[in-house]
Amino acid sequence: MCSAVKKPNLFASYSMRQPRVMFAFLAALLSITLPATMSAEKPFSFKDTPGKLPKEVIPTDYSIRIVPNIDKLTFTGTETVKLDVRNPVHRLVLNALELQISEASLDGKPLPKSAIKIDSEKELLILALPSEAAAGRGELAAGAHTLALSFSGKINQQGQGLFYMRYQEQGSGAKNIMLGTQFEATDARRFFPCWDEPAFRARFQLTAVVPENWLAVSNMPVENETLLDGSDPAVAGGRPGLDTSSGAPGGRVLPPRNALKEVRFEATPPMSSYLSVFVAGELDLIESRSGQTQIRVITTKGKAELGRYALEVTAQILQYYNDYFGVPYPLPKLDQIALPGGFGGAMENWGGITYYESALLFDPKNSSAKTKQVIYEVIAHETAHQWFGDLVTMAWWDNLWLNEGFASWMGSKCTAHFNPQWEVWLQRSVPRDPTRRAGIPKEAAMEGDARSTTHPIQQRIATEAEANSAFDDITYKKGQSFLRMLESFLGEDVFRDGIRRYIAAHKYSNTTTADLWNALSEASKKPIGEIAAGWTQQPGFPVVKVKREGDEKVQLTQERFTANFKNAPPLNWKIPLTYSVTGKMPASLLMTSKIESLRNIPADRALKLNINGAGNYRVEYDEPSWKSLVEALPKLGIEDRVNLLSDAWALVQAGRAPVSLYFGLVEQLPASTELAEREQIINVLDFINRLLVVSSVREEFQRYARSVLHPTFETLGWEPKQGELPAAGNLRASLINALGDLNDPEIIAGCRERFEKFLANPASLAPDLRPSVLAVVGRYAEEQIWSKLHELGLKTTSIEEKQNYYSALAESIDPRLMKKTLSIALTDELPTSRAVFLVPAIARESGHPDIAWEFAKANMKTLLDKTDAAGANRYAPSLFSFFSDAGRADELKSFAKANLPPASAPEVAKVVDEVQFRAEFQKRLAPQLNTWISGKNR
Repeated sequence: MCSAVKKPNLFASYSMRQPRVMFAFLAALLSITLPATMSAEKPFSFKDTPGKLPKEVIPTDYSIRIVPNIDKLTFTGTETVKLDVRNPVHRLVLNALELQISEASLDGKPLPKSAIKIDSEKELLILALPSEAAAGRGELAAGAHTLALSFSGKINQQGQGLFYMRYQEQGSGAKNIMLGTQFEATDARRFFPCWDEPAFRARFQLTAVVPENWLAVSNMPVENETLLDGSDPAVAGGRPGLDTSSGAPGGRVLPPRNALKEVRFEATPPMSSYLSVFVAGELDLIESRSGQTQIRVITTKGKAELGRYALEVTAQILQYYNDYFGVPYPLPKLDQIALPGGFGGAMENWGGITYYESALLFDPKNSSAKTKQVIYEVIAHETAHQWFGDLVTMAWWDNLWLNEGFASWMGSKCTAHFNPQWEVWLQRSVPRDPTRRAGIPKEAAMEGDARSTTHPIQQRIATEAEANSAFDDITYKKGQSFLRMLESFLGEDVFRDGIRRYIAAHKYSNTTTADLWNALSEASKKPIGEIAAGWTQQPGFPVVKVKREGDEKVQLTQERFTANFKNAPPLNWKIPLTYSVTGKMPASLLMTSKIESLRNIPADRALKLNINGAGNYRVEYDEPSWKSLVEALPKLGIEDRVNLLSDAWALVQAGRAPVSLYFGLVEQLPASTELAEREQIINVLDFINRLLVVSSVREEFQRYARSVLHPTFETLGWEPKQGELPAAGNLRASLINALGDLNDPEIIAGCRERFEKFLANPASLAPDLRPSVLAVVGRYAEEQIWSKLHELGLKTTSIEEKQNYYSALAESIDPRLMKKTLSIALTDELPTSRAVFLVPAIARESGHPDIAWEFAKANMKTLLDKTDAAGANRYAPSLFSFFSDAGRADELKSFAKANLPPASAPEVAKVVDEVQFRAEFQKRLAPQLNTWISGKNR
């Protein structure tokens, strides 16, 4: 799944010399032995892979037939499964959830009803056999037995299993409905009984009955279509037509009762069950070819042309990956499918990737440059999964990072390759809004990795419920950062050779992290597993403390970096340090012990560790070293300046430095409109502004923060300049948003003025500015303006525009209007995945998380019914994330104990830690800010 990404010329120049720095200590690094406290992981072995299901029976081929009944929001199904029984068994154990099994037989012999048992708690279907099922032998070893099942289930409103989406048609605005599926991590079992663990790869052949005027899509091309009539016994129980419970949607004429077709798709190659997909509705498409692969972008009616950009970049990305991986994309087609609801991200179903509409469709007239960039990044991420995740799949969820960390790294690498103007890798070093999963960068991962609630990249996953909580910053972004660091150690060519070996050796199979390290070891002739263990098998990361000792000697000391984590277990890393001294070439040191020394560092020269911030560690400088760096700021590249800002703020958060360290650095920076540098500052100011919402210091802080940001905005101005780079437009929008939140009267007036012009002439407001201008207008809106924004949101059929309007409603700081916006979450105005997130958006933006929480507490069941599997464990705890009162942490723990399942425990712990941190930090920060600002006013 996609969790979704800029790079100045200075970075490019360093990239060319970086291998010389890294290779200097590579031999030493690769000679390190594995620490005794960490055990080496073993290569993939099917029988040793974790999971609930017995390994004696293996499915090899599924043939599934599904008949949806949208009138009743149910479906019926039948399936036959060829089984390879490796040891004699007296029962069959597979997965099923929220399914009713009406019939079962083995090898054509029906099983009595009493032999069919569903364990709802364990999500298992257990079939007791009347006699022992013999193991296959010789030619019968594969497919020795055939299981047949008849079943029924429900069509959900949230993105779990088979779900429905109501939407407005482009142009007419008529209401319509379509179907889609979402199976990762463990929801294929809601669609059909199956061995729903990643290691049980099999071939899947799907058949579906749908209205004749619908397009049905699955992993593989259509094998044949057959028109049906009302006499079909499988359809007699209910026609799979449009929902008529309140009349025909939008007044449309429903197809005749017998206008049905049966669509049979080709069988897939062997794959994991969670990668299956089924989408159906009144759909449009555009298509092209890339080599032997048919590429299609599939949308609801009237939106196909908005997929033109996605179609073009898919062809470009597919060609790049075919070359990089050395194994061509193996399926005959690749569909990029835009869904108007159900879930909020994207899912790498093999051959049929599903996306929330706004992550795939681009309107050249109305979409922003940021939208264009996000679309590219998400497509690059999901397409990388077609190899890393689909062709080769992690054996169990404890190695989820093999899928997500790799796709994050590969997607960013591809995006940066074709779009250097977006400064992708540099932007990965800037914190983003923590309420948005897509594109969470390295910095956000490091913040979480410093806490007591962190975990190693390779984390233990005991149950299916825990698997849904594994999709987090550590898995995606720390995994990505480590792979990038490893590539820089080995060199791009050697690293790619190792990846090609890995793909070739394990295609159509499963792996553990050990298999990847073995392939890279073969390519590099070095023991990669021994290097990687400290970074992937233990949590956290180090801080390197710099102390000048005279005689041109510098002492370096490493320790674990933590925030709000007392008595943290001490850990050590083998740190590949890079450093530069002004006037000298970059150099390196492999730090293998707690204390190391640098020599021949002149006292009058600035010393900078972690060149370009590429390493996954913090640096804490003593006063003389820091003073030299601040004086040298004009000579440092943008990457190093961003790295200093990030480290300085992290030290403040951890209580290792006062806030004056950070703001003293900010005020010494050279005048600049560099996006990454200014966004780092914007994010810190935004965090402090929200933290101080009930503090007496807030008004003075807002005045100071405006003085920091306004000069940059005055340089950029409201309107784009001729030949302006995309980064400038993104920064302008960020500044408008930030200054609006900081109660800047000039910005507020300017946004209101532009909104009035926009109402008369939408083309008057550039797409890049619309989200920010609307947000500021919504924040300070009175009821008339709120109603106008709401009216525009109801009217538009563009998901992107709808998000802009409803996000603006969620910005309101008027408690009365907040409650009106919250009530929308209970309606069907928005797709379920967007409706439920109005609540945390208000908790974040309004400064009144208490209002959002009281609403959610009173309506929790309705809200959770709209939440997909990825968000189910996080939703309730997330609503506490913006409290700064330690008492709220206790309230969350009490609520969780009484109301939340055990699988929510890790998320509850993270949020409890966050609330406690915010409460402590607020008390510590407010007097420091008061002192700093008072000193500025003297």
